[in-house]
Amino acid sequence: MIWAILLGTIQAITEFLPISSSAHLLISPWLFGFPRMGLAFDAALHIGTSLALLLFFWRDFWQMIQKRDKFLWLILIASIPGAAIGFFGDKLIEQYLHEGSAAILIAAVGMILMTGVIWYIDATAKLQKDLSKMTRKEAFLVGLAQALALIPGMSRSGATIAAGLAAGYTREAAARFSFLIGTPIALGAGLYKATDIVQAQPSNTELMQLIVGVVTAAVLGFVVIRWLLGYVQKHSLRVFLIYRLVFASIVIIVWFVRQ
Repeated sequence: MIWAILLGTIQAITEFLPISSSAHLLISPWLFGFPRMGLAFDAALHIGTSLALLLFFWRDFWQMIQKRDKFLWLILIASIPGAAIGFFGDKLIEQYLHEGSAAILIAAVGMILMTGVIWYIDATAKLQKDLSKMTRKEAFLVGLAQALALIPGMSRSGATIAAGLAAGYTREAAARFSFLIGTPIALGAGLYKATDIVQAQPSNTELMQLIVGVVTAAVLGFVVIRWLLGYVQKHSLRVFLIYRLVFASIVIIVWFVRQ
């Protein structure tokens, strides 16, 4: 149960901060020696963070639905690439990027490579536009960036925020759009993987662990969303990028030591 709470906490923090939740959920059990719940459990935790998004942005979504706002279509357009690649490439992604010792190294290297990309974009972005200027083409391109999160270490929020910054949007606008488009794909991934959990016929203890992890991710995720939207209004992403480099470097060193 302690591990379930810990993983729910890791999911809540790393899903919204641009530091890669998939890499942390993969690496943390390996690095600190506690049992990994499995990829289905990791995906189910996305139900928790998607609930946090729905709770935080429910007024935005409700108004978009009521008014049939074009922005709702932009969110759906941005969700297509990641949903399609995740659905059709699920087994390959799980086999080659989430299993075995090599997956740890891939995630750490991915964190470093993506850090360089985000750092450059964050340093050179014009930061001029708000979300009212978003076009369908830009939404789709941000969606393509979101699909990168299927590779551990890339970071869904990091890739999508960077894509928004590259298109000229302010950090707050880019982060808000990142969160909005993360809602359907995170909820979809969680519900899709939930079928694997049901088929495995979990015990009452395992089911309680899952519930605790999801609730933890939902509650803490809400707090992290609110904090980050305020933080990026006045600060760059540099502190998160430095963390990515330090964490990934430690993982690579430990990986080679253990070989």
